[in-house]
Amino acid sequence: MSNGGAATGQALAAAKAAVTADPHALPDEPLLAALDELVDARRLLDVAIARYLAVVDVREATIEPYGRGTRAWLIEDKHLSAASAGRLLKVSRQLPVRPVMSEALTAGEMSIEHAAPILRTLAKLAPADREVDEKILVEAAKDVDPDSLRALCQATEEAACTNEQADARRERLHGNRYLHLFSTFDGMVRIDGVLEPDAGAAVIAVIEPLAQKLGPEDDRTVPQRRADALATLAGAAAGFDDLLPDFNGDRPHLDVIARYETLLDELDPHAAYDPAGAPTVNGIRVSPDTVRRLACDADILPVVMNSQSEVLDIGRASRIWPKAIRNALQIEDGGCGWPGCQMPLWATRIHHLIYWFHGGPTSKANGVHLCRFHHWLVHHRRWKIWRDADTNKIHVART
Repeated sequence: MSNGGAATGQALAAAKAAVTADPHALPDEPLLAALDELVDARRLLDVAIARYLAVVDVREATIEPYGRGTRAWLIEDKHLSAASAGRLLKVSRQLPVRPVMSEALTAGEMSIEHAAPILRTLAKLAPADREVDEKILVEAAKDVDPDSLRALCQATEEAACTNEQADARRERLHGNRYLHLFSTFDGMVRIDGVLEPDAGAAVIAVIEPLAQKLGPEDDRTVPQRRADALATLAGAAAGFDDLLPDFNGDRPHLDVIARYETLLDELDPHAAYDPAGAPTVNGIRVSPDTVRRLACDADILPVVMNSQSEVLDIGRASRIWPKAIRNALQIEDGGCGWPGCQMPLWATRIHHLIYWFHGGPTSKANGVHLCRFHHWLVHHRRWKIWRDADTNKIHVART
């Protein structure tokens, strides 16, 4: 057996031994050491594959035995994805003419994943700049992950462009931004959009922390948590008078419309739901649970109508929390009052522990800040929340 064949045979045997070994039998320190070695070995094996692949590709060695070219053989026989096969071939073909990169790869100082964006960037640069920029990017690849290196490569490309080209790219990105809002037949709102890189990064930076799981009772999916995070941001923005324009001198509000004959039943959590007589919010039919939850928030104007659709009462603001109580509860809660929830104060609203419509007073003892999710949980999942009269602590239980 040739030296190359013996080496690959040993590598295969070592890989099989690692696969069949039981990692559960190792203590933490040797387990981490073994994993560290495997990650380094994988990086070197990828480079070895690229070097062998370069020779196979030049010789067209796959055509006679398999009847297909190198790329097709990687995809059809070795079941690599088209993207992986193309990236591996591109790197392998450049190894002989990129000695700086080849040396770093062979030493295990960077990976094939690092090499691909470097090669893509070098191809876009002027020939006179490639040697210097190759050294710079290879040095950077030794210290950063592939995603960070891609950002550096993009910056290198932009720096190498003329001002006109960079300006044209910025204008193109700026012109491609959009945000569409669609109302569906069932009253939901569909959002679709594309943001500029800096704006998108800012949105992600704000949405992701608000979309974390809030406790063991949080069974929402990741997309659902992100949707709630966006709604939380909108609710927080609506709380600042100077952030939103006034409408005819009044802050934006919701019109909750219900007939007088059904109002008490609709606000009773034990009442049966009658879709034909369901209340509406801004013209959209909603469930009693939704009306009860909305009734906890400020600036909701109830419009009560009789059977002849005549307005009987536009409601009173007596359930609105006075500033003194709000300040006291802010100090008391410091954020969402649900035990274990870390949602900040600005992302919460004050909730009547005993519902206002059930006779609950607007008092410090009867209030608690709740985030959007836990507010929803209380109204829609029948969780009970109360404040201990002796310790002043908030308790929750599922009823």
